[in-house]
Amino acid sequence: MLRNSIMTSDIVAKQGWQYLGQLIGITLLAGCAQIASPVASQPEENPNNPYNQFRQAVNQVEPLLDPGLESLTANLQENSPTLERQTTVVLPQVKLLDVNENLTVTTASTLQDFNEQMYQRLIQSGYSGVFDINVTRAGAAIQQFCQDQSVNLLSVNRAMTPAEIQGCQGKGRQPLGLAIGKDPLLLVVNKQNDFVKGVTLEKLKAILTSRTWSQVDPSWPNVPIQRAMIGPNSSTVALLSQKLSAGAALLQAPGTTFYTYPEPLVQGLSTMPNAMAFINASIYERFTQTFRVIPINGISASVDTVESNAYPLVQSLFLYVDQKQLAPDMPTKAVANFYLTEMSEVMNEVGLLPLNQAQLDQTKNQWLKATTNN
Repeated sequence: MLRNSIMTSDIVAKQGWQYLGQLIGITLLAGCAQIASPVASQPEENPNNPYNQFRQAVNQVEPLLDPGLESLTANLQENSPTLERQTTVVLPQVKLLDVNENLTVTTASTLQDFNEQMYQRLIQSGYSGVFDINVTRAGAAIQQFCQDQSVNLLSVNRAMTPAEIQGCQGKGRQPLGLAIGKDPLLLVVNKQNDFVKGVTLEKLKAILTSRTWSQVDPSWPNVPIQRAMIGPNSSTVALLSQKLSAGAALLQAPGTTFYTYPEPLVQGLSTMPNAMAFINASIYERFTQTFRVIPINGISASVDTVESNAYPLVQSLFLYVDQKQLAPDMPTKAVANFYLTEMSEVMNEVGLLPLNQAQLDQTKNQWLKATTNN
């Protein structure tokens, strides 16, 4: 399956997640004879660690999967990059055995697994430097990339805004944004909610701003709507505001709880029978939860509906590099080139949607043009 009143991050602090509000530094040492798996910043092997306790508790919850998404994993496998996603544009090979400099990638949490899997492939291909993976929200990741010249790569689940690009340039950076994949945003409800079967975009907007379910649909119970999502300064809120023209009404709606990270959001959803939430499709596959996925406009997320733009809520995934770091002898160029060569297979492995052939060719041509100019 896919792994797919307003409260702020103090909600996380109350649940013992204070340290999740900070950047998660994952320092992974390379060059060892046996390839080590990337290690999350929270030591899950410690049974007293709150992160470990949460993951154990959540994984014990009986999952309830939406039938509309049952074909999604199969579609991903059928559309494997080794079959129908072969690109016609071939990038030059790089000698990673010659790359031993330390590198840093800052990333949105949606792409954490992607970067960890990519790091393992880097090691297998001969890379012997130290690779730091810093995990945070998209906006904070962009800010870190722009302000910290030591950050080599940025991976996020939205494009940088014109204002962010201008601010980045003002700090001496020349960001080059490359599309690398897609991740649908899913509307989910607690499994005890048996009355919401599907919604239109107009009804979805009402759900996000109304006090009770009956205000949205008179046939639904007169109970408060409990909303949970990543935010308020998140790519989730930005996408919903854009698609639904919700704006301030979304941020000010009563009964909305904003979380910094998906783990406590999912935990809260599992305990609130009248709750709804937005979860990335990649999160859906990473955790087994007690929720149902609700079709939007009668359409469930799948490879076909995402690529045809029929499914309305999709986050585009981007890799950013500084064009000043793309000289032939710079490690950023070699590693970014490796990312673009391997990314489709890795996207499938971690439950994200790869680009189709035309989109992949476009990204690679963009990269070749940028690197040729350097």
